[in-house]
Amino acid sequence: MTCCRTEDLYANWAKVYDLFYPDRSDEVDFWARLAQPTGRRVLDLMCGTAEVSLGLARRGYRVHGVDRSPAMLGIGAERLAAAADHPARNLSLLLGDACAIPLSAGAIDFALVGGNGSFNHLDDDQASPALVELHRVLLSGGRLGLELVNPHLLQEIYPERTFGPFRSTPPGVTLSRVSHNRYERESQLFHIRQVTCYEIDGERDAFEESFALRVRSPAEVRQMLEAAGFHDVTCFGGYDLEPFDPWSSDLLVIATKPPHPPESLVSQ
Repeated sequence: MTCCRTEDLYANWAKVYDLFYPDRSDEVDFWARLAQPTGRRVLDLMCGTAEVSLGLARRGYRVHGVDRSPAMLGIGAERLAAAADHPARNLSLLLGDACAIPLSAGAIDFALVGGNGSFNHLDDDQASPALVELHRVLLSGGRLGLELVNPHLLQEIYPERTFGPFRSTPPGVTLSRVSHNRYERESQLFHIRQVTCYEIDGERDAFEESFALRVRSPAEVRQMLEAAGFHDVTCFGGYDLEPFDPWSSDLLVIATKPPHPPESLVSQ
């Protein structure tokens, strides 16, 4: 099975993505702390424009940033090319799909799917194969971190609301986004229609995009991870690893790929 799509759904979004998230240092700090006990080889799956990937590389990790969007990776490649510091060369960017990660088995000590909801973009036919792939590329004893959207917020707080306009203030930039949301309880899909307008150094443009997030509860994510072979699944509510509750900023899930049993046990 493959979930690869030939159309780059993020081509327009790539142009302005980083303007909506100007400071991701908290994310970099969090993932760096979480990866530290497991090893230096890190996979940033669905890495987008690779800002977090580059931040981890600068912390001394050997990072593989993987994304299926050529446009997003193109921005990341420009960022990498402009990085003058040698630690940035610890980063390699790979075009690839979450269901067919272009890395060998056991190549990674720590894997993350961040972006506060990137995993929610995978539908039911994609999410389980992606977790199996993440299990495959992790070394035995390695760990996985997922950052999902809090399902309570999507189900009860955000539906049927309009957000925006949002404005960014870097010199020469005007940015606005209006988002129309609708939660469909039967399918557990959170439908989003966004209209984004921007002006960057005198160039104006606008685009509309529609997509859906698959809403998943902590119990459902735990079940999926365990079915993929992970154990020690723990849920948290933020980067301080506080307990998860309905009002948490997001849903952070950490799991471990079990180590191989001792050879003596295998032989028995």
